[in-house]
Parts: sequence; structure tokens; C-alpha cells
Amino acid sequence: MPLFRFKVLMPNGIESGVLDLPVTDPMAAIRYVEASGGVALEVQPVPQLLNILAQRTGLGLGRITRLELSEFYNNLGMLIGAGVTVLDALEELATDAKNPRLKNAITCIRTDIQTGQTLSEALGRHPHIAPFVVHHMVQIGEETGQLDAMLKKSGAHLRHIHDIISGTKRALTYPTFLIAVVLLAVIFWFWYVVPQLVALFQDMGIELPTPTRLLMAIADWFKNWFLITAATLAGIAIFLAWARRHSYPLRYALSALALRLPVLSVILHTSLTARATEYLGITIGAGIGVLRSLNLVIDSTGNEVYKARLQGACNSIRAGVILSEALRQNQALDPFAVRMLAVGEMTGKLDDQAEYVAELYRQKLAGLVEVLSKTLEPMIMIVLGGIFALIMMGLLLPVYELVSKLGG
Repeated sequence: MPLFRFKVLMPNGIESGVLDLPVTDPMAAIRYVEASGGVALEVQPVPQLLNILAQRTGLGLGRITRLELSEFYNNLGMLIGAGVTVLDALEELATDAKNPRLKNAITCIRTDIQTGQTLSEALGRHPHIAPFVVHHMVQIGEETGQLDAMLKKSGAHLRHIHDIISGTKRALTYPTFLIAVVLLAVIFWFWYVVPQLVALFQDMGIELPTPTRLLMAIADWFKNWFLITAATLAGIAIFLAWARRHSYPLRYALSALALRLPVLSVILHTSLTARATEYLGITIGAGIGVLRSLNLVIDSTGNEVYKARLQGACNSIRAGVILSEALRQNQALDPFAVRMLAVGEMTGKLDDQAEYVAELYRQKLAGLVEVLSKTLEPMIMIVLGGIFALIMMGLLLPVYELVSKLGG
């Protein structure tokens, strides 16, 4: 959405900043700025280049998390269910909102409703807080008279997606952090500590044993080649990140590699199955067709291998195959999840069964995070202990030799 710099006179003084508004005309933007009760002193569009940069990076705008959106939709549903009008409920939530960007979006939505738009129409102008699934569910809620229930369901859906994504990140972040700590400790010892102690032993004329000479060789490699190696690896990583964005074969190859790595593959399979069944359950339950639901799953999936498999499932459904059989033929989801979805198709409760499967895989993902934290830490500590045992052996043997000579 376009960004506008604003300066507005409020009862407590002059406020200024940057807003993203669902309009392009500065005169229309003034109406949104003054919706908070102030008088607009200046409203100017941000230059196009800065607009694109801010939209892509979030710089200067802030970020609205899924948990904040989940709480917003859940609270809105509770207020409407308690008999509060939509306008009053939005005003209450805007007053309590701590995120400036979310508060601005709520104010803009309330302004649009005051001009005659429905809640779903107003939300449709703010895709950053109302994804397609949520927007469609709100629209269904307005048409069926169950707006409060659909808003609560939207909040629960966003919370589930947050749990899946955050669980995946935790599962990947913890071992990465431990490995990084080990590498930094090893680099510090071989770059700074070992060379100084070995040089001291050489100055004393001590005959160095084999472990110490091994440490010297490793320390020499760090001194001569570590920076070059690190710079080369960083360059390769940057190149791969750039090439991955522009080359589909490379993205596909990296996705296939990730699905074959021992620990990472289990995490990714569990996370992708949980997210796919979550979207299938919520969209089919909201009245969205199976093909459209699968396309939404494809759009939300970052792994190119799974995208190709799900696209194959879409093609099979177009050819007349039922959902579970299409997923099985293309190996698009975990076999257990496919069998559970088949049961849902037979009983006519596919949406409930998909949500049940999503809950199972969310719990499985949480269990993986707990197991990884309990398993990887002692393994890495054993490796780290072995490395430092080698270092200590190489450093203490010359000391023992020196003490022996002094004693003689």
C-alpha cells in the first residue's frame, strides 16, 4: 500500500510519522489521517523508491506479528458476540492497540466502514492484516450471520500458523546456535590461545610431542588460511542466496537436499504437513473449493519439491481423482496424514479431519523441538569436550616435559 508522511494537530500536540494507507490520492489520505480526531497539517506521499524499500523491508513501518493479528480477530469476535457493534468494537481495539501500524490499520478499517463498506470489504483493502483465508472467512461470516464465530476461528487459525512456523524456527535455531558456539570457541583457541602457548614452549627449547605438533599444524592453518576460507564460504553463501532467487532449478535442488538431510528432513516434513492440513481444514470449512484450497497451500509453501508435488495433486484432481488419492499418488503429504484425510472424505467431515491432523502434527513438531534440545546438547558437548581434551593434551604434555627436566 502507498506510504504517506503526515503531520497532524492533536489535542495534546502535533504528531508526525509515516502511514501506509489504502489510497493513492493525497486528498483521500487526509480523510484517513483526520479519522483519529486531529487536523491534518501536512500529508505527502513518500517517494516511490523509498516506498518500495520500506514495504519490502518494513523499515520505518514496524511489523505486525501473527500473534497480534490472532489476538485482534479473537477479541473482535468476542466483542461482536457480546453485542457490541463493529464500529464500537474497532474503536475499543484501536484504543488498546500497542502496535502503531496495527492501530493505524484498525482506524482505516473503521473509517471505511463509516463510509458504507462492510467489514470484509474494509479488510480487503488491508491484505497485510487480512490474508485471503481470513478475508474470505469474514465474508462468509457476514453472509451467514456468524461473523463473531468466523472472527474467532480466524484468530485461532493465525495462532496455529504461528505455532507451526515458530516451532520450525525453534527446532532449527537451537542446534544452529550450539554449533555456532562450538565453532567460535574452537576458532578462539586455535587463533589466539594455542599459537601463544606453543611459541612459549618453542622458546624454551622443549621437544614437542605429537599432539602438540598436531595443534601447531592446525594453528598454522588457521593463521594462514582461515580468513581466506571464511571469505570464500561467505561469498559462496551470498552467491547461492542470490542465485536461489533467480534460478528455479537451484531452488528445487536445495529444497530436495533439505528434505534428505537426517534431522532437517523430519522437521520440514512435519512442519509442511502441519501447515498444509491446517490450510485445508480452515479453507474447506469456510466453503472454499478443494482446488483453490490446494493453491493456497502451494502459495504458503516455501519448499519447491512440495510445491511440485501439490501441483501434481491439483492436476490429478482436475482429472477426476479425489483429494486423498491425488495426494497419495503424488506423495504430496505424509502417508499417515493422507490416510486420515481419506477417512474424512468417506465420512463427509474432511474439514474437521484436516484440522485434527494439523493438531497432531503441531504436537509432533513441538515434541521434535523438545527432543532436539535434550539430544543435541549432550552430543555437541561431547564433541566439544573431545576437542578441548585434544587441546589440553597437546598443551599439558610439554609442561610435563618441562617439569621433568627441571626435576632432573
